[in-house]
Amino acid sequence: MQLVRLVKASDTSELTKLIKKAGIGMTTMPKNRKEVEERIRWSISSSNKKTKNPNKDTYLFVLENNNKIIGISAIYTSISKDKPSVFFKLKKIKLTSTTYNFEKDADILKLHLIHKPYSELGTIFINPSSRGRGRGSLLSFARLQLIASHQSRFDEKTLVEIRGWKDKDNRSYFWESFSKAFFNLDFFSVDRLSYIDNHFITESVPKFPFMVELLPKRVQKVLGKPHPNAMPALSMLAKQGFKANGLVDILDGGPCMEVKTSKIPIVRSSRKVTIDVKRAINFSDYGFIVNFSLQNFRVVRENYNLINKNLIEISQKTAKALQVKSGDKVRINIENI
Repeated sequence: MQLVRLVKASDTSELTKLIKKAGIGMTTMPKNRKEVEERIRWSISSSNKKTKNPNKDTYLFVLENNNKIIGISAIYTSISKDKPSVFFKLKKIKLTSTTYNFEKDADILKLHLIHKPYSELGTIFINPSSRGRGRGSLLSFARLQLIASHQSRFDEKTLVEIRGWKDKDNRSYFWESFSKAFFNLDFFSVDRLSYIDNHFITESVPKFPFMVELLPKRVQKVLGKPHPNAMPALSMLAKQGFKANGLVDILDGGPCMEVKTSKIPIVRSSRKVTIDVKRAINFSDYGFIVNFSLQNFRVVRENYNLINKNLIEISQKTAKALQVKSGDKVRINIENI
C-alpha cells in the first residue's frame, strides 16, 4: 500500500540513500546524512511545538510503498518573516513619445520583494524507478491535507516555485546568459545559499528594470518556462487553485504560483468523519483518507464506503496503514479531488 506520513528519526538512513538519486539539479534537497538529520529534527520540532501559529516551521513528508521510502516532500512556513524574499517581477510598461507621437508596449524584469510571510511547498522528489501510479499526486497533495487538518499552523498564502527550464544537459540558459553575471559563484552554490532565505540577492542584483527585448533570445524563450519534468506538478497545482503571479526565480527563471490557503479545494472540502473498520466488503467510493493526528499524520488514497456525512467504512488494511481503529475520526474530501 502507498502511504504518505511525516518523517521520523528512524528514516535517516533510508532518506540518505534516496537523496543520492536526486542529482545536482534538486538544489533544495538535503545533500548528505548530516543535512537529512537536521531537516528531520526541524520537522519533528515543528510538529511538537505547542503554539498553533506558523513560525518558520517545516514539515517533511515521506512516501512509502510497501514500507519502503520512495519519495520526499516538504512545506515551509513563515517564509520572508525576518527578511523579504526576492524574485524578478515580469511586468508590462508603455513607452511613449510626445515628440514623435508613438506608443509601444514593452516587457520588463524588475527586482521584487515579498514582505508578507507565506508558506511554501517544496523539496518534492520520487525515486525515478518508482514513479507513476498516482504517487506524485499523493505525495504532493498530502501536504495540502496537512494544511487542511491544521490550517492555523500555515500562512494566509501558499506559494510554490516551479523549477525553471533546463536543456537535456541540465544547463539553465537563464542562469548562463543572464543572472550568472550578478554573482561570483556557480549556480548551485548560489541556489544552495538562497534556500529559504534569499535576501542576500538584493546586494548584487541591480534595482533598475531590465528590458526583456534586450535579453539574449534564448533567455527570452525560457523566461518563466517550467522544467519539462515539472509540467505534471504545475498541472496538478493549477487544479488546486494555484495561479502564476508574474514572479520568476532570480536564478533559473522558473515561474512562481500562489493561492490563498483557505481557497485550496482540498483544504476547503476536507471533513472529519468516524470510521467503521470492516473485514471484507465491496467499496463504492475512492479518495484521500487522512489520519490527521499531527504526531502520527498519515495519508492514503484508497477505497471506502460513505455511509452518511459523518461515517465511512474502510478495510482492515487501510486501517492498519493509517494506524486507526473503529470509532476513530479521520478526514476525507467530500468533493471529488
